[in-house]
Amino acid sequence: MDYLIAIPDQLAPQLRSLRKVRQLSQGDLARKLGVSQSRIAAIECNPATVSAGQLLELLKALHVDLVLRDTGASTDKAPMAPPAAGTSPQGEW
Repeated sequence: MDYLIAIPDQLAPQLRSLRKVRQLSQGDLARKLGVSQSRIAAIECNPATVSAGQLLELLKALHVDLVLRDTGASTDKAPMAPPAAGTSPQGEW
């Protein structure tokens, strides 16, 4: 099933719901990721505290794929340049 996440506030309940559907406690998921249970609780409250890489690890542990869908109508825009080395957001586990 697909879940559209249009604003950041929609991610927190989805992460919690996905964990529960997998019948994982916060502690179970924390052990899979090598972090504390309190860190999982913090991520579920505010997913913006993790980097994109950490979010991908979390989603992988939940057996969830992240899909990017181009919804732009125009194709004449220049492609976005990748970020310069060392400038990506760095969340803390």
